[in-house]
Amino acid sequence: MAGELLQYSGLITKTRAMRSRLLKREDFERIAEFQTVPETIGFLREQESYGKIYGGREDIRHRGQVEELIHNSIMEDYQKLHRFGNGQQRQALELYLPQLQFGEAVPNIEISYFTQVWKQIEKFSGSQMRQVLREVFGTQADWLNIMWMYRGKKFFRQKPEELEGLLIPLQYKLKKTEKRKLLEAEQTEEFCRILADTVYFKGRDALVKMQDEISYHQVMKNMYQRICRKYPASMAPVFYYFYEKEQEIEHLTTALEGIRYQIPARDIRKLILV
Repeated sequence: MAGELLQYSGLITKTRAMRSRLLKREDFERIAEFQTVPETIGFLREQESYGKIYGGREDIRHRGQVEELIHNSIMEDYQKLHRFGNGQQRQALELYLPQLQFGEAVPNIEISYFTQVWKQIEKFSGSQMRQVLREVFGTQADWLNIMWMYRGKKFFRQKPEELEGLLIPLQYKLKKTEKRKLLEAEQTEEFCRILADTVYFKGRDALVKMQDEISYHQVMKNMYQRICRKYPASMAPVFYYFYEKEQEIEHLTTALEGIRYQIPARDIRKLILV
């Protein structure tokens, strides 16, 4: 444990400093009240986490320009942490990198990405590193599959064989037999009953309650919080920071879109204050 603390102390300290600069709820409440995009841009210029990315440029006035800079900010953070990490920490960061390049609320990446990552995890030395990586990517793969099955059934009436071809061909805590039952469920009510009996909803490892519905983000947030408590000196806090930063960027992008189209502040709040 002492070796891990020493190995990760610098990286975790740097990550903690970045996390302290994430926007707070009151910041988003203020943003929701802005009437114009330039007002929002002016506010972001004043924030430590975004002010530097403007580089003194005064020509940044449009939503598209500021969104590009906002997305660039997470890549700057990635590069700083990548330079700061040791060899194995950099390799772990590189596994996550493709997810930072899409700017989607739920990652929209190739199925092959997860199968390749799963193979790479086994090459890492150290059981703690492998366990953290399995928890992060395995939980994500399970829940992307769950969401795709649920949406396919509820909104598109897709058949089991159609859905199966869209799924990531691996599972972490979701068993093969459970996945098969979920695929073959004819109604969403039956789907939810089956899902309620999986480890994600029952027992010591449960991440959500059934009333939370099929919530990818609630699961991921709870998973990150749990592994950060269990493995404070690991890559877990670093990955959690990137997850939170991605959520912040998504909310900022949504707010800018709402402000541009003059959506009432109360409606913007509903979208960004979760």
